[in-house]
Amino acid sequence: MRILDKYLYKELFATFFAVLSVLLLITFGTEATKLLAVAVEGTIPSTVIMQVLLYKIPPALEVILPLVALLSVMLAIGRLYQDQEMVVLQSCGISTRFFQKRVFWFLVPLALLTAWVSLVVTPWSYQQERKLIMEAQTTSPLAALVPGKFNPLPNGEGIFYTRSIDKEGVLESVWVQLNSDDRDILMIAPKGKFEWINDKLALVLLNGQSYEGLKKGDEVTVREFDRFEGFLPEIQATSEAQKVFEISTLALWQSDKPEHEALLQWRLITPFSILVLGLLGLKMSKSGPREGRFAKVFFALVLYVIYNQLLVTLREAISNDGLSPLIGLWPVPAVFLIYALYQGSLRPAWFKLPSLAITLPFKKTIERK
Repeated sequence: MRILDKYLYKELFATFFAVLSVLLLITFGTEATKLLAVAVEGTIPSTVIMQVLLYKIPPALEVILPLVALLSVMLAIGRLYQDQEMVVLQSCGISTRFFQKRVFWFLVPLALLTAWVSLVVTPWSYQQERKLIMEAQTTSPLAALVPGKFNPLPNGEGIFYTRSIDKEGVLESVWVQLNSDDRDILMIAPKGKFEWINDKLALVLLNGQSYEGLKKGDEVTVREFDRFEGFLPEIQATSEAQKVFEISTLALWQSDKPEHEALLQWRLITPFSILVLGLLGLKMSKSGPREGRFAKVFFALVLYVIYNQLLVTLREAISNDGLSPLIGLWPVPAVFLIYALYQGSLRPAWFKLPSLAITLPFKKTIERK
């Protein structure tokens, strides 16, 4: 590897990790604020916030890695223009194609890493996040219960008692009294636990007895049951349904639903976007002597927003049967890639004609002399 190659790769990787760190901090701050607000509402316990944040890393990387590739290439190569190093390199016969090849090989491992994150890790992280929240919601009622003590239910709707709670969440010697205007019920069971039933967290009692009519002085009804399922007033948790983002890439490949086909193309486009936006950053890195190093950052962000919104619009169109999956999302990166690789000027040919009309008479006068 030549000295120039080592120098370029060092600049590119250093800028890449710097930009990635900044964007990850911004993303984590936003996600942490949302999770803290949810924890304050009591939807999830505060003890699992850090774990949920870790599971949000892969989806965040899927979004910000293309932007990091764009900004890192643009800032790293842009510094060469600002320090006049690019002028020296070009005067030595190093063409733009040389930098395109080096940037391309810099982006290839990043694209492969993004492909692994998008195709494998992201659906797994969505699934693990949902399971973690469900388990946290299951254990949150247990955390509020004090073993060996009569725990009053909200609004005086009853009393709950259990002698002990083991590590697996099994309740021993459960005693539950429910009061209502119509009837009062007392249930006793040696074992109990919390389970998800019909997307709601229910209390399950095993091999117990129920007593009805104790307070009213009427005839007491005694029943024995092998399994009782009920919902306590303080338990309001509901399980989250499986999201389409949790579906594995193999299942999406075998499915013919428009929504699944759109999501599959989205996952395939994401690593390809690393190459497209990275080469676009190389094209945008060129700056004049009086232009600042960060002069085109805002313009780069605007291009990224346009690029991402076009992909989202086409994905929604495919999901709603408004666009054929054969066309898919590929026209958007194809257009941006053509623009990134185009080396000529976008001005029409007739724009230079007036200058030719001025220089021709001047050449003729020189010949006469």
